[in-house]
Amino acid sequence: MTERGRRRSTSIEKRRRVFRWARIAITLAAVAYLAARVDPGEVIAAWQRLSAGAALFALTVAFAAVGVGIVRWRLLLRAYGAIDVPSWARLGHLYFVGHFYNTYVPGGVGGDVLRGVASRKAFGNLSLAGATTGVAVVFIERVLGVSALLAMAACAYFIRPLPGLENVGLWAGLGLGAGVGALGGIALAPELAPWLPKKLAEPLRALPRFYSMWPFIGAIVASLIIHFLNIVAGHAIMHSLDPAVQLSSSAVAMPLVSASGFFPFTVGGAGVREAAFAALYGTVRVPEATAYAGSLSFWAMQLVTAGVGGLVNLCMPVSGGADDR
Repeated sequence: MTERGRRRSTSIEKRRRVFRWARIAITLAAVAYLAARVDPGEVIAAWQRLSAGAALFALTVAFAAVGVGIVRWRLLLRAYGAIDVPSWARLGHLYFVGHFYNTYVPGGVGGDVLRGVASRKAFGNLSLAGATTGVAVVFIERVLGVSALLAMAACAYFIRPLPGLENVGLWAGLGLGAGVGALGGIALAPELAPWLPKKLAEPLRALPRFYSMWPFIGAIVASLIIHFLNIVAGHAIMHSLDPAVQLSSSAVAMPLVSASGFFPFTVGGAGVREAAFAALYGTVRVPEATAYAGSLSFWAMQLVTAGVGGLVNLCMPVSGGADDR
């Protein structure tokens, strides 16, 4: 590596380190602010109302959502022309380990990159181009997930609006438009490559080409099922804590709560997620302490499902070699 390259690498690493510590600081500040708003004893008292049956049901539903996520990933690999789709066992292995890294490692995307790189053989190429294609498919999976999330929130809102959330339809529409634009951009990028400079053209040529509509439609349906299951899991928790909470309210609140997890300036959406629970369920008169208890319970459920991925990786570390099936 040249001296200029070393300086550039050092500069990039320094920026990453600063951003990482800034996210941790913002997360701690957000959590401290929320803790100052409510007596922790009230949150603990509210949390103790969560029944074991509701917690177990929510956890079971959360694992089912992970299973549907594996199906969605396989469908997208088919839709984008994978020629050597990994076995169900290999996909499940990578998905759980990726879920672990996305949940436990600051950044929220490390698991996506891992899945994309480790699955590059599906496109018949173990080089950087294959890795780019694999990561792009995982990115498409994310876009579909967010789009389905926004669509469900908007539909639920139009059926039964929550007070104070009059702009949900507008923001959901803008988000869906951005998602469609991202998918369209990925589809057009390889076609534009021949007219672009070499440095820009090479990564664009590696982006996946769309081959099959039916698996793609199946992936959209899977995304809707995943978010419906998340709504059910979240509602089971909140209804146990406050029986007055109705499923229609959770159908609007939970997709927006899930969207808070994509907030880039906190670790895993911590602080933002709790604020979202309090604000959204507060519109139906759920006490703030109860909302925080629900948020922490929902987060604990995510930690458990992701923790399974950590155990899987401990027993069977992920590799991306040619012999992996």
